[in-house]
Amino acid sequence: MVMVLRHIYLRFKGGRHLPDAAPLFVLIVVGGLLLSLTGCQGNETEGTAEEKAYDQLQRKGRWSEIIKKNNDTPAQSLACKKVVALAQWRLNGDNNLNFCLEDSHDVLTSQTAALMMSDVYIQLGMVAMAQRAAFEGMVNVPDVRRNERALRRLTETAIITRQYDLALKYIAIVEEHFSSGDWVKRMRDLALHPEHIRQYPTLNKLRENYEKMDDQFFM
Repeated sequence: MVMVLRHIYLRFKGGRHLPDAAPLFVLIVVGGLLLSLTGCQGNETEGTAEEKAYDQLQRKGRWSEIIKKNNDTPAQSLACKKVVALAQWRLNGDNNLNFCLEDSHDVLTSQTAALMMSDVYIQLGMVAMAQRAAFEGMVNVPDVRRNERALRRLTETAIITRQYDLALKYIAIVEEHFSSGDWVKRMRDLALHPEHIRQYPTLNKLRENYEKMDDQFFM
């Protein structure tokens, strides 16, 4: 974990939007340790039952079920409320996307909430925010055996933002603890041959957006 924190710090230090990254690095480390020790705001460290239910639905793209679930029993978790807003936008075109990006400090109350928000941010093209949320989710539950999802997202965002050495370190962790399958092969190929990203329209589009827009770590 210390090595991961060190490399994330170096990423921030070299980033476009954080010219003075040291205070932020200290804040993330201390905040992450506090989250892992206390279970932020009384929630279970890994997430509430509500968050886990909404997370399963949003990962499968079941937007109508998300809206129905919220209509039956209004969501309580802030992360769940943001997923509802995303579902409403996807199905009905409701322009409530600013709500999805607001209060990004307050929404990461558990590992599930953080990873769910990482998915929301990546769908909205906010790569840096997706990276930060995935990192928070990993720090919240520092057991590497329960961090495959966070490590995969961190790998993808490192490739999108051209942090290839960092991506290779994440890939090595995934390969050691989880899998050496097709995903690992694809990600390693992208880290070693960045020009191949054109073969992956989603990742390529995210990179183009990242390099054109003023993406941020916090909103």
